[in-house]
Amino acid sequence: MKLTLKPLVSMASAAAFAVLLMPTSLIAATVVAQISDRAGNPVPNAVVYVLPLGGKAPAARAGSAATVEQSGMKFEPFVSVVQVGTRMRFPNKDRAEHHLKTLSGPMAFDFQVYTKKEPDPVLFDKPGQVTLQCLFHSWMSAHIYVVDTPWFGKTAKGGSTVIENLPAGDYDVFVTHPSMLIPTQVSPAMPRRVKLDASTVQTVEAKFDFVPRAEPSKRFVSSGDYQ
Repeated sequence: MKLTLKPLVSMASAAAFAVLLMPTSLIAATVVAQISDRAGNPVPNAVVYVLPLGGKAPAARAGSAATVEQSGMKFEPFVSVVQVGTRMRFPNKDRAEHHLKTLSGPMAFDFQVYTKKEPDPVLFDKPGQVTLQCLFHSWMSAHIYVVDTPWFGKTAKGGSTVIENLPAGDYDVFVTHPSMLIPTQVSPAMPRRVKLDASTVQTVEAKFDFVPRAEPSKRFVSSGDYQ
């Protein structure tokens, strides 16, 4: 699958966008990513992360945590992005039990999630893409991107995300999506080299040459019970 990255927009356009951002954009650089599919429609659940060149990004803050819950017979959220060093919880809010298993990624776990007992949090200590599946309910899947940087985002329905508070310097901006997943491998991500100055707003546009698969929907029946 091919990913085409368009040139950065003009700095004049970026500056006009800056007035919409939080005050932190006045003291550090900001990357604005806009992702679309081959038909030009915005792409949600695209993962964007920024890695510095010639250096190492700050480590995750102590106690960093995130959650992927089972609710409505689906994983929420369908796509997560966390930094290396984050602990992930997997609470079950369904009436049914689930059996979580990793299908790919830098680490593996396999456990049943009971309705009244939450498993211990999982520490994600290696970068990569983790694909989750419920062995009891085949339609339930999720993707966790573990990145070695605090500068990341995930696109919303409008296909955009904003990454703030980047120090001045040279960076690679990576864009990827679960629909780019190759079985047993990490999804490919294509970088765009950018140079950021303090108070700069850089806009990156990326266009996939495919239409991504939609994320699974919640499953209810008329009686209020889950399928």
